Amino acid sequence: MVKKIIHIFRARGLAGVTRVILLRLRKLLARRAKSFQACESLFFGKTGMEIGGPSQVFTKSGIFPVYPVAGHLDNCNFGDNTVWEGGIKQGQTFQFDRKKPTGQQYIVEATAMGCLSSGVYDFVLSSHVLEHTTNPILALSEWIRLLKNHGALVLLLPHKDKTFDHRRPVTTMEHLIDDYKARTAEGDLTHMPEILALHDLERDPEAGDMAAFQTRSMHNFENRCLHHHVFDTALAISLVEYMGMQIQAVEELPPFHILVVAQKPDEDKPPHNSVIMS
Repeated sequence: MVKKIIHIFRARGLAGVTRVILLRLRKLLARRAKSFQACESLFFGKTGMEIGGPSQVFTKSGIFPVYPVAGHLDNCNFGDNTVWEGGIKQGQTFQFDRKKPTGQQYIVEATAMGCLSSGVYDFVLSSHVLEHTTNPILALSEWIRLLKNHGALVLLLPHKDKTFDHRRPVTTMEHLIDDYKARTAEGDLTHMPEILALHDLERDPEAGDMAAFQTRSMHNFENRCLHHHVFDTALAISLVEYMGMQIQAVEELPPFHILVVAQKPDEDKPPHNSVIMS
């Protein structure tokens, strides 16, 4: 990058360098969530937990760049080897930003985090994890439990219309509540027939052909690739409100993201939602 700037300076002078920097900045800001600036104080210099990841969306060039402003970040992953991260080692090994110390890496289910204390984190991040859990309400109850009062929850979910789930019906709140009441476990494959019938493999080339996709899906407890539940923006809002969180922002972002930012209210006060929507 430095060599490129020097080359531009020699060829076009300071005005040329300034122009290139401004163009890059405009492109970066165009990709960024509009709500980030208003929400940045929820993360600046503070301590968080990420479920899954690390995630490009939270990096300096991402749509919601929490990593550069966070003070410290720990992590939870379901296993010590995943499709997305490869090998993971428990301990002080979670590197989310090269300029910052590593965080604590936990190998634990996102729906059963009893080894972690309640009310210790300023924020919790989750990018495209909740749809992979069989019991989203149980997962969210654990994540919210980790938060201090006024702590922030950042959820990124795939919008069904923009993904390989576009043929599937949106999951209902009633269904999510039933899964919670039934204590549905992570090995559950109730949604397999619907997924195999309606999953659009043309939008999911990494899954291979139908035979490969079916084989992978049958081993979902090991790989966690299935989208058990299907979200649109309305369901995302309903779910977060159902959990008693105070919504601060909701955005739909390209290519397929639903972003929800919410805060944990004081336990003795009812939630009051004031939503920034784009």
